[in-house]
Amino acid sequence: MAHQSGIRVSSALESQFRSAPTDGIRVLQAQITGESVEPQAMQSQHGTLLDDFDSIPKLLNDTCPCYLLIRLDTSKWVFATFVPDGANVRSKMLYAATKATVTRTLGESHFIDTMFGTTRDDFTSAGYTRHRVHAESSAPLTEREQELERIRDDESKVAEAPTMDSRRSHARAVYPLHEDAERAVREFASGTANFVLLTIDSQRETVNAAFAGSVQSHDEMKQQVPPNVPCYALYRFDGQTRMFIYSCPSSSSVRERMVYSTFRHGFTECVRALGVEFDVRMEVDDVEELNAEALDAEVSSRLVKHVAQPKFKRPVPPNRRPRTTPS
Repeated sequence: MAHQSGIRVSSALESQFRSAPTDGIRVLQAQITGESVEPQAMQSQHGTLLDDFDSIPKLLNDTCPCYLLIRLDTSKWVFATFVPDGANVRSKMLYAATKATVTRTLGESHFIDTMFGTTRDDFTSAGYTRHRVHAESSAPLTEREQELERIRDDESKVAEAPTMDSRRSHARAVYPLHEDAERAVREFASGTANFVLLTIDSQRETVNAAFAGSVQSHDEMKQQVPPNVPCYALYRFDGQTRMFIYSCPSSSSVRERMVYSTFRHGFTECVRALGVEFDVRMEVDDVEELNAEALDAEVSSRLVKHVAQPKFKRPVPPNRRPRTTPS
């Protein structure tokens, strides 16, 4: 199931999309701005579809992804996603995860074709012609088409929704650990530190250590966790029980929540490769949930599942003698 980013379609984009046929609009360009998809530019219909396609590259920026809503000569539309190679990883994930929201909000029945491209040339008349030839035939893909298919598949995989216990997440979907973060994780693995707090730097695309050391109480640990931004934490609950805590405050931004959610599984796999196996995993959306009582309840409920349960002995059916084993 595709992961939904929480970003919504603005009323302005919905309005322009509805009035585009009567206003003579051929192309609507939209971008994710803040926590909504907003219209950024438009192109009027001047000639045939192919004629107008050659003007689309003027709407594109080599480092900024965008959606292109391209109206055909009928009442139907092409939904196109432009994701340049120069875009950062966070933007690529956001656009991949928000696509379904846009088409659903505007009305999926309006769109009869989809396109994906990474260069301006993909959105010219020649690029559209190549796209249609491929869509209407079973001919082998060209090298360029194979590359686009691969990129599209990668974007779709990143957009899948990983959860705390999901097995469908991709371990490679994670920013690399900074040197200080790797050092902190190794200290936790060796027992030198009993608490490590890690945060994601989306600008530099790294995972950094915000705290690494020993805390004397659960309350002291809680005080290290930021109340308004997500984070990952490694904590030795009682000196032995290793906890992974994912704090994702509801007051944090949609972008932050999505980045941390998407990288969560990949991060734990990365930490596991450094020698840390978790006994308990806990997710909170309020720092106040990290009190002693809640931590104890979480650890107790998770660890009890690993206690061997007595094997169920099926009762003997009526009028049947118990089965015996010959001596």
